[in-house]
Amino acid sequence: MSFERFLARKYFWAQRHNLSSGLIALFSALGVMIGTWLLIFVLSAINGFEAEVNRQLMGKDAHVEITRHQFLPIREHESLRRTVLENKDVVAAAPFILSKTVISFKGNQDGILVYGIDADLSRGVIGLPETVTRGEYRLDSLIDTAGRRFPAVILGYALAARLGVETGDKVFLADFSKSDFTGGLGSGMMPRIQPCVVAGMFESGMYQYDETLAYISLATAQRLFGMPGAVTGLQLRVRDPHHSPVTAAALEQKLGFPYRAVDWQAKNSTLIKWMAYEKVLVGLALGIIILIAAFNIISSLIMVVNDKTREIGILRAMGATRASILRIFVYEGMLVGLVGSLAGAALGLLSYWVQKEFGLIRLPGDVYFVTVLPVDLRWPDVIGVLALTNLLCGLATLPPALKAARQDPVEAIRHE
Repeated sequence: MSFERFLARKYFWAQRHNLSSGLIALFSALGVMIGTWLLIFVLSAINGFEAEVNRQLMGKDAHVEITRHQFLPIREHESLRRTVLENKDVVAAAPFILSKTVISFKGNQDGILVYGIDADLSRGVIGLPETVTRGEYRLDSLIDTAGRRFPAVILGYALAARLGVETGDKVFLADFSKSDFTGGLGSGMMPRIQPCVVAGMFESGMYQYDETLAYISLATAQRLFGMPGAVTGLQLRVRDPHHSPVTAAALEQKLGFPYRAVDWQAKNSTLIKWMAYEKVLVGLALGIIILIAAFNIISSLIMVVNDKTREIGILRAMGATRASILRIFVYEGMLVGLVGSLAGAALGLLSYWVQKEFGLIRLPGDVYFVTVLPVDLRWPDVIGVLALTNLLCGLATLPPALKAARQDPVEAIRHE
């Protein structure tokens, strides 16, 4: 061990006997520790939230949707599907109809989005069958309590709870977009109404989906929305969801106008950008804690320099160079940062493990996509936080260390 490191360590431990400089050094180390701890844990939470949302979007929704401009109906969807499947990156394709409608049950009404899908083809495209938690995944037809047969419908669990619906109940879907007009006195619009029996309820893990979506068969949707033989578009599952923008662009170029291909990242671009901005903003906000701790290190070292002025003069008189004096106080300040950052990293890793194993931090499902705060620790983040923390602490040591190195030996020895 060099004498600079030896003296830096001695000065570091000697501060505990000096109330003022010792407290400042302690608070500096605590500030670094808290900042490092929060940065590591919060970054793992942001990573976990981002990964969970992406997993939900990739698993529950189609990777790419092909529609016509202005969402005009597509009648040649079978030939379009065969053309799309020629792309080596597309593993499955299924037609769908999407429209807004009104659902009612025993006086309770709500506006929702209804997907009309092919129950068999959609199995390989969307993750709906795996999310049905009550009832069963079927869209053919069911018998209601009165013994009559009606098309089946699958509702999100939050939507069903809001309406008070159970499996086997009969609900009514009403379409006002292409309503029939009645003549005569008091003429008005009569919506198309389709009774359906609830076959099951799904829980996707994304509350916004669970409270607004319902699924019916493609044939039922074509009758309800007046689209015989037509669909809204095709839903696709691609080989690599992370490269879906490339696949979507290739398909759009191949199909040409009036078709358009939108991947899941483009559909949710606002959410994805918000998560990226959030990570940067949170990192900057928590980095201020470390910056404040670094300023405390400056204060602590200035007090040490003032206390050790005579010792600095003696060291200089004994042959210590200005560079050696500089290194002594740089090492001492960096030791404060190192102790604080390592303690903070240990707390951050412990907090991550506790949340990962026990899920102590809960989230309201009606506000966020998940009910438990997800965490995902990435070692580059941990290493980056430690490197940034110690860099800031190292830079904070330079002003007081330069002050110490510039001391005149004679004046320093004479210092009272």
